[in-house]
Amino acid sequence: MEVSKQNFGIIGFPWDGGASLGRPGARYAPKAIRENAQWLINRIQDGKVYNVEKRELIDLSDTQVIDCGDIDIVAYSTEATFAGAERKIGEVLDRGDFPFILGGDHSISYPGIKALHDRTEGKIGIIQFDAHLDLVDDSPVQGKFSQSSQMRRALELPRVQPEHIVQIGVRSYNYPWYGQYLQETGIVQLTAREVHGMTAGEVVRRALDACKGVDKIYLTFDIDVLDPAFAPGSGANEPGGLTPVQCFAILDELYPHIHAMDIAEVNPLYDPQNITSSMAARVLFDCLTVRARG
Repeated sequence: MEVSKQNFGIIGFPWDGGASLGRPGARYAPKAIRENAQWLINRIQDGKVYNVEKRELIDLSDTQVIDCGDIDIVAYSTEATFAGAERKIGEVLDRGDFPFILGGDHSISYPGIKALHDRTEGKIGIIQFDAHLDLVDDSPVQGKFSQSSQMRRALELPRVQPEHIVQIGVRSYNYPWYGQYLQETGIVQLTAREVHGMTAGEVVRRALDACKGVDKIYLTFDIDVLDPAFAPGSGANEPGGLTPVQCFAILDELYPHIHAMDIAEVNPLYDPQNITSSMAARVLFDCLTVRARG
C-alpha cells in the first residue's frame, strides 16, 4: 500500500499541556526542530540533495515543502486547542498534502490521528515508536488527554481497532493492569529488547502485517523510543532504548506507506548541544526525501 508523491506540509504544535508526569518544555520543540533542520536544508542545491549513506541523488524539485505555521494554542483549554489542531491538520489532508506534525508532548498525537480518521474513509492503522504504552484511560493527576493517554483516546475512534496498532520500542516497567489489558485488546507490541534481536526488515514486516486491511496509517515517533544516550532531551528517560541507526533503517521502509506523521516529546530545555532536536530534524528530512522519491 505505497502512497503516491505529495506535497509536504509541516505543522508546529507547541504544546506541553499534557506533560502531567513527564518534564514540560516540549512546547519549544517545533522552533528548535525547524532551526536544526536548516543544517540539512542548506545542502539542497538546484532542487536536489545527495544522500551520502544511500549514494543517491534525490530530486526534490517536484515536491513542495509548505511550512503551515503553528497550531493556535488556547492556553486555558486543551479541548479548544485540540479542536483547532484537528481543523488545521484536516485542512492539510483536504488539500491532498502529507501532514508532518512537530510536537509538543505526546498528547498532540490524538488530534492528528482524529483528523486523519475524520477527514478520510476506511480503517486507520497506527504505528507508534515509543518507550511507553500511553494507554492510560483517566486519572486525577493526568486527566483524559495527557501524554499518557493519546493511544487510549485513539482506540475510542470507530475505525481504529487494537489489532491495527503497533507499538515499537516499548520497555522498562509499568502499571500492573497493563498486562491483562494488552492481552484482552490484542495490541501488537515489539519491545525494545525484541527489536534489538531483529533486523530492520523484520520489524517493518511485523508492523505492516499488523496494518494489513487498513486504508490509512498514522505514524507517531516519540523521541524517547531512542536510548537516552542518543536523545537526552525528552519528556522522560528510559534506559535500554533503540539506536538512531535502527530507527532510521526501520522508518525508511515505513515512510512510503504512511499518510500522516508526528514527532513528539522533544524537549529543548533538557537538550545539550541540540542533540535531540537535531535527531528530530534528521527524521523530518528523511521522511521528506524518501517520500519525494515517489
